[in-house]
Amino acid sequence: MKPKLEFICTSPGIEEVYPIIRASEYRHSWIKKAVADMKSGGSITADHRKDYENNIAPEMNQMKPDDERHTAKCPALQMVQNTGWIMRLHQDIRIRTIGNGEDINWIIPFQSQQEPIVSKHMEHSFYPFFENWPKNTLRKILKINLPWHARIPKGYKLLQTHPFLLDDNRFTTMSGVLDPHLGIASVGTIPMWWHETNDDVDVTLKAGTPLAQFILIPKEEPDFTQVELDKDPKFQKEYRMNQLLLSGTFKRSYQKVKDFWKSKGW
Repeated sequence: MKPKLEFICTSPGIEEVYPIIRASEYRHSWIKKAVADMKSGGSITADHRKDYENNIAPEMNQMKPDDERHTAKCPALQMVQNTGWIMRLHQDIRIRTIGNGEDINWIIPFQSQQEPIVSKHMEHSFYPFFENWPKNTLRKILKINLPWHARIPKGYKLLQTHPFLLDDNRFTTMSGVLDPHLGIASVGTIPMWWHETNDDVDVTLKAGTPLAQFILIPKEEPDFTQVELDKDPKFQKEYRMNQLLLSGTFKRSYQKVKDFWKSKGW
């Protein structure tokens, strides 16, 4: 039976206006620009791109004449953006630090829930233990408290992390793994590093801002091995096959590559 992850909203109405969505439903603005660039300008290795580079990489002169390489087509980037769920902020929050970044004040336009939407850890909860604390970052971990909880299905755990490839450097959501054996998971508690310490700057997180990405993963850790090349006779052939699939044609088709390896049982 297919596992089912249940998100429960404790402030009625928010699940309708700003529901949790699949990661594939959120379209990053930079991806939209990349897709538009691919449609208008073609491959990033095309001749007209060379003036854009300060130093022409030698490999650019070795590209196939009709190469169709582009960031917007990268399967790894597509997969990471299409995996899991995105939790978004449901209302504006304006935050300003005080005491040269020692603490914060915050305001909201509307009280949408009973608990405060912003709280924080004490400074000595994390800061003293790090050797490389980010520069220009509040020493207290902020917590954005959204009215969401979750039932995690048996046999799984839930990874909470910063939204992948989010083009936003004002904060970094801390990663964590939620265990179903601890009961209902408080997925709406989003701890983050706050990257602003200038007391003269107001920072507004707007409604709809992605704050966390969630991925359901098996609770049981898989076995793994590390194999020396000369003890893996299949590797050389598999690697050569992959080279032929990825580089043996002028126009690369990731779908054909996927279909091939799927036919081999991968």
